[in-house]
Amino acid sequence: MTGRYAFVLVLFLLSAGRVAADELLMKNGSRLVGTLVSASQSDVVFDTPFAGQIKIKQANIERIVADHKVTLMMSDGTVFREKQIVSRDQRLLVMGADQQPVMFDVEDIKLVNPEPWRIGDGYKWFGQVNSAVLSDRGNTDTDQLDVDLESIWRSLEDRYTVRLLWELDSADGVENKDTSTLRSKYDRFRVENPDNYFGGQVALERDKFADLKLRTTIGPYLGRQFFETELLTLHAELGVVFVEEDFDLAPDDDFWGSNWEVRLISDIIPDTQLYVNADGIVNYDHVDRQLVTTTLGISLPVIYGLKAGAEVRYKYNGGASEGVDDLDESYNIKFGYTW
Repeated sequence: MTGRYAFVLVLFLLSAGRVAADELLMKNGSRLVGTLVSASQSDVVFDTPFAGQIKIKQANIERIVADHKVTLMMSDGTVFREKQIVSRDQRLLVMGADQQPVMFDVEDIKLVNPEPWRIGDGYKWFGQVNSAVLSDRGNTDTDQLDVDLESIWRSLEDRYTVRLLWELDSADGVENKDTSTLRSKYDRFRVENPDNYFGGQVALERDKFADLKLRTTIGPYLGRQFFETELLTLHAELGVVFVEEDFDLAPDDDFWGSNWEVRLISDIIPDTQLYVNADGIVNYDHVDRQLVTTTLGISLPVIYGLKAGAEVRYKYNGGASEGVDDLDESYNIKFGYTW
């Protein structure tokens, strides 16, 4: 089968005889009996009596024979809820008791049994919390503690995001790094074009050893959700911000600027998550005083939502106070939990 969304939902085709449960036939000849939970362009989640829910790549599946009603989300946004699927001459017939049957091609399917929020039912809450702890004893005693958290509430029409980052380092019992950032965001998606959205943010940042008592950032932005699948998630934003900076020693400052953000997450490598997070602010008054933070990382699942990974973070401050480095680099081995 060919086509942009020609998943093996090929699928869902009901055979001439009815079966007592859903069946999943693998290309290697294996046969699973259970319940089809969901399907996307990349994966199928299948519930089996002996192993619980398992995720299987579409590339390994020959076909799925469904015995029960399913909910289909089409590429054009149309949703068919709790419908029976019947095979008709290489096409699928959606049967409904109160309306005329609808015939369509498999390529028209975007998701099978999508998560409720994708069809306008409530919110999905997901996120992660990570920590990196280092204790080195020798000629120099070094201690490091990094904690970051991201919590997201997502519906079809809006998204709430909270991010927190705290870094605390010391050498020979003396602190040499103490920085924290709290960012809260709200995004509103356009119903007529759900890939585009607008939003607003408030961010608070402090850095004890960079003479920064508090940096407050607030402003609106426009964004685009380029991808939002299990295989690839990518969004980018561009906006206007007002920034107010309070310093311990240096003169306080405030300015207008432009902000940008890019978030990329890829599961292209099986059981491995690669990510790139980048954001920055351009100062309209002094274009050489940009603020840029870039994080590159890799994350590996362990068990029950626990994960391990590594990342490198570059933080550039073109307007750093005298005697403070304008580029801060950190390398971390991280352990965390996702939900």
